[in-house]
Amino acid sequence: MEEAPMQEKTTTKENHSVVTLLIVGVILTLIAGASGWFFGIWIDQKRILTSDNSKEASVQKSVDRVIGSSHVIALPPIVTNIAEPETAWIRAEIFLVVQSGQTISSILVSDISNDFLAFLHQVTIDQIEGPSGLMNLRADLFDRAKIRSDNKISNILISQLVIEQ
Repeated sequence: MEEAPMQEKTTTKENHSVVTLLIVGVILTLIAGASGWFFGIWIDQKRILTSDNSKEASVQKSVDRVIGSSHVIALPPIVTNIAEPETAWIRAEIFLVVQSGQTISSILVSDISNDFLAFLHQVTIDQIEGPSGLMNLRADLFDRAKIRSDNKISNILISQLVIEQ
């Protein structure tokens, strides 16, 4: 008979420990959620304050660094099919940045445009795929422009590049 009251005491003790554990778990979860929320707001406000000031300055610096005192010449859009796959077409809008104090004739601009057309006609889609492919394409076109213009071109800017398969 003595065993029955002991079992009741242990079950009530276990029930209290489970309830206590659940309450502690809920309280810790609420504290963690609230602190994460406040930390997220704090980080977001810092990011907004720093991004507003730095974006305008960095864009202006990069434009000044690329163009400087040079002038820009827009080439007519280049549209051609590429080597592989033969059914794919490429359209590119490219700008030439001419060094300051240098002038290039319209004939030279059309020759550079024709060089770009011939080069784009020979590339495959695998060569210009991804960021590294775009960088390689830009470097190849820039080399062609520099050679054709006797180093009068200081940079090229690829405004648009569309490939249709």
